[in-house]
Formats: sequence, structure tokens, C-alpha cells
Amino acid sequence: MKIRPCASSRVALRLLLTAVFGLLSCSLCLSQAAAASAHPLTIVLDPGHNPKQPGALGNQGIYEIVYNDNLTALLADALRKAGCTVLLTRRPNQEIGLEQRAQMANDNHADLFLAIHHDSAQPQYLEKITHTSLTAYQSTRPISGYSIFVSTLNPRFAESFRFAELLGQDMLALGRHPSLHHAEKIQGENRELLNEKLGIYRFDDLIVLKKTTVPAVLLEVGVIVDSKDERYVSSKDNQRAIVQAIVAAVREYDLSRIEKP
Repeated sequence: MKIRPCASSRVALRLLLTAVFGLLSCSLCLSQAAAASAHPLTIVLDPGHNPKQPGALGNQGIYEIVYNDNLTALLADALRKAGCTVLLTRRPNQEIGLEQRAQMANDNHADLFLAIHHDSAQPQYLEKITHTSLTAYQSTRPISGYSIFVSTLNPRFAESFRFAELLGQDMLALGRHPSLHHAEKIQGENRELLNEKLGIYRFDDLIVLKKTTVPAVLLEVGVIVDSKDERYVSSKDNQRAIVQAIVAAVREYDLSRIEKP
């Protein structure tokens, strides 16, 4: 006796086949994406300054280089876990010139160069204080937030600016706000804002940005002469959140390269 499947069975079979083909198609797309990104991103991280020139002095009596080194170490670890190849321009206690930093990125054909800094303010907005017997500086007015710098003299400026946008978006999503004090029309500042909402500045003559032949961005994570912002960037939880925001921007940047026709 020949048994004929009922209508509901035929519908169920078609739905099952559709689901199977959908999964196969999805699997193929993922395989293609994986193949496109099989070569991991090579990122050169540049913790700003040197031991002999340690950068800004914050309101806790700690020099900028300490903040830069600490955050860069966390970021390097997170990026490696995300599958990136990470190179550091220098180790703690190591001295290196600005042009050497750029040359390292060029020689290694890096996909991205990211300099990590922590910010200060112009002398007229600073006062010298003592913190636990250490000389320190604090701002005389609230100055807080992150800043992002790019150079139009970088031959890969469009890509640099694209990463800067992604980085700014992820910093905003984190709840940070851009510091706009670098656009103030005073000596030492007066930087052109390329995107005020995202805190992206044009700084053509920054050596580590203009001398690199790869996409290059400099991030000022926070303002260490502002007591509130210094507490923020010193928090271990906030540091981890900042690192994850940067990693997210790197992933989005990589995806945009894969999807580029």
C-alpha cells in the first residue's frame, strides 16, 4: 500500500529544507568572511613619551608616561586575544625617537598605528600643587574628555580618518565626551576640529602621524590635570572599558576593510 504524505507534512519538509539551505548559505558567507580576514591585523601601539621626557605631570604627581604604559599594556593584551598581531614601539624604561616609532610601523607594513597619550592643558590653566609630598599640577578650570588626532599629510589619511571616526563613536558609546579645549584660539592650541561631535582634530605636523605610511591615529585618553578625569582614567574598571571600546573600533575598522569592494 502506497502512503502519500499529507499536506502538512509536505509544508514541514519544505520548511526544513529551507532552513537547511539557509544554514548552508550562512556558513558559506562566514567562511568567505573568515577567508577574507585570514591575515590578522598588524597593529603598532605607541605608548607616548620616553622615561627621560615623561610627558605631562598630573594632579596625583604621576607623569603621563605611566598612564600611557599601563593602558597600552592592557590594550596590547586585549588586541592579541582578539586575534591581532601587536607590536609595541617601546617597552617601559626604553627610549626611542619619534621618527623611529613611525619607521617601525612602516617597516612592518602595519595595518594600523595607534599612539596612546594622556592630556594636559596650557600653562595659563595650570597651578602647581603638592600631592603627598610630590609636585603636581591641576587645572584651574574643568577640562576633561578624550581627543583624537590625525594628519592630512599621512598618505593613508582617508583610512586614518575612518578609524578615528569609529574610535570616536565607540568612546561616545562608552559614555565619554570629547574635550574641545584644543580648538581654543590661544597659543599652543587653535587646532582645527574635523569632527566636533567625535572630538577629531587635524594636527598635520605630529611626526608619528605624518611620517607613517600606514593609517595612523593618536588618542588622548583623558586629562590627567583635571582631578575628576584623572580619577576616571585611573580606575581599573574604566581602563578595561576604554580598552574594550578601542578593540571594538579596531574590529569595526577591520570589518570595513573586508567589506570594501
